[in-house]
Amino acid sequence: MTTMQIDSTVRDELAKVAAADFDGAPLGEAVRQLIMEHHVSHIMRRYEELRADPEEWASYQAEARLTDNVAGEGLPDAREEYPEYNS
Repeated sequence: MTTMQIDSTVRDELAKVAAADFDGAPLGEAVRQLIMEHHVSHIMRRYEELRADPEEWASYQAEARLTDNVAGEGLPDAREEYPEYNS
Protein backbone atom coordinates (compact mmCIF):
# COMPACT_ATOMS: atom_id res chain seq x y z
CA MET A 1 0.00 0.00 0.00
CA THR A 2 1.19 3.47 -0.82
CA THR A 3 -0.15 6.98 -1.03
CA MET A 4 -0.01 9.45 -3.86
CA GLN A 5 -0.82 13.07 -4.22
CA ILE A 6 -3.39 14.05 -6.81
CA ASP A 7 -5.27 17.23 -7.42
CA SER A 8 -8.53 17.35 -5.46
CA THR A 9 -10.46 17.97 -8.67
CA VAL A 10 -9.07 14.75 -10.15
CA ARG A 11 -9.87 12.90 -6.93
CA ASP A 12 -13.44 14.19 -7.01
CA GLU A 13 -13.86 13.19 -10.66
CA LEU A 14 -12.49 9.74 -9.87
CA ALA A 15 -14.94 9.44 -7.00
CA LYS A 16 -17.79 10.28 -9.40
CA VAL A 17 -16.57 7.65 -11.87
CA ALA A 18 -16.23 5.08 -9.08
CA ALA A 19 -19.74 5.81 -7.85
CA ALA A 20 -21.41 5.90 -11.27
CA ASP A 21 -19.52 3.31 -13.29
CA PHE A 22 -17.96 0.95 -10.75
CA ASP A 23 -20.79 0.51 -8.23
CA GLY A 24 -19.15 2.76 -5.66
CA ALA A 25 -15.87 0.84 -5.68
CA PRO A 26 -13.04 2.29 -3.60
CA LEU A 27 -10.90 4.74 -5.55
CA GLY A 28 -7.97 2.32 -5.78
CA GLU A 29 -10.22 -0.33 -7.34
CA ALA A 30 -11.67 2.24 -9.73
CA VAL A 31 -8.13 3.14 -10.84
CA ARG A 32 -7.34 -0.58 -11.34
CA GLN A 33 -10.45 -1.00 -13.47
CA LEU A 34 -9.70 2.14 -15.48
CA ILE A 35 -6.18 0.85 -16.14
CA MET A 36 -7.61 -2.49 -17.29
CA GLU A 37 -10.03 -0.66 -19.60
CA HIS A 38 -7.08 1.31 -20.96
CA HIS A 39 -5.20 -1.92 -21.73
CA VAL A 40 -8.24 -3.48 -23.40
CA SER A 41 -8.75 -0.32 -25.46
CA HIS A 42 -5.13 -0.49 -26.60
CA ILE A 43 -5.53 -4.14 -27.59
CA MET A 44 -8.71 -3.36 -29.53
CA ARG A 45 -6.92 -0.54 -31.40
CA ARG A 46 -4.16 -2.99 -32.36
CA TYR A 47 -6.75 -5.45 -33.69
CA GLU A 48 -8.26 -2.65 -35.77
CA GLU A 49 -4.82 -1.84 -37.14
CA LEU A 50 -4.36 -5.51 -38.05
CA ARG A 51 -7.77 -5.65 -39.73
CA ALA A 52 -6.90 -2.56 -41.78
CA ASP A 53 -4.04 -4.48 -43.42
CA PRO A 54 -5.55 -7.53 -45.17
CA GLU A 55 -2.21 -9.31 -45.46
CA GLU A 56 -1.37 -8.84 -41.77
CA TRP A 57 -4.90 -9.82 -40.73
CA ALA A 58 -4.75 -13.01 -42.82
CA SER A 59 -1.38 -13.84 -41.29
CA TYR A 60 -2.73 -13.26 -37.78
CA GLN A 61 -5.78 -15.44 -38.43
CA ALA A 62 -3.64 -18.25 -39.87
CA GLU A 63 -1.38 -18.17 -36.82
CA ALA A 64 -4.39 -18.13 -34.48
CA ARG A 65 -5.83 -21.20 -36.24
CA LEU A 66 -2.53 -23.03 -35.79
CA THR A 67 -2.47 -22.13 -32.10
CA ASP A 68 -6.09 -23.24 -31.65
CA ASN A 69 -5.40 -26.53 -33.40
CA VAL A 70 -2.35 -27.27 -31.24
CA ALA A 71 -4.14 -26.25 -28.04
CA GLY A 72 -6.99 -28.65 -28.83
CA GLU A 73 -4.88 -31.67 -29.73
CA GLY A 74 -5.91 -34.71 -27.76
CA LEU A 75 -9.09 -33.14 -26.42
CA PRO A 76 -12.43 -34.75 -27.17
CA ASP A 77 -14.72 -33.05 -29.64
CA ALA A 78 -17.32 -30.98 -27.78
CA ARG A 79 -20.04 -32.04 -30.24
CA GLU A 80 -19.45 -35.67 -29.32
CA GLU A 81 -19.02 -34.99 -25.62
CA TYR A 82 -22.15 -32.85 -25.29
CA PRO A 83 -24.60 -34.02 -27.98
CA GLU A 84 -27.51 -32.44 -26.13
CA TYR A 85 -26.23 -29.00 -27.14
CA ASN A 86 -25.96 -29.78 -30.86
CA SER A 87 -28.69 -28.28 -32.94
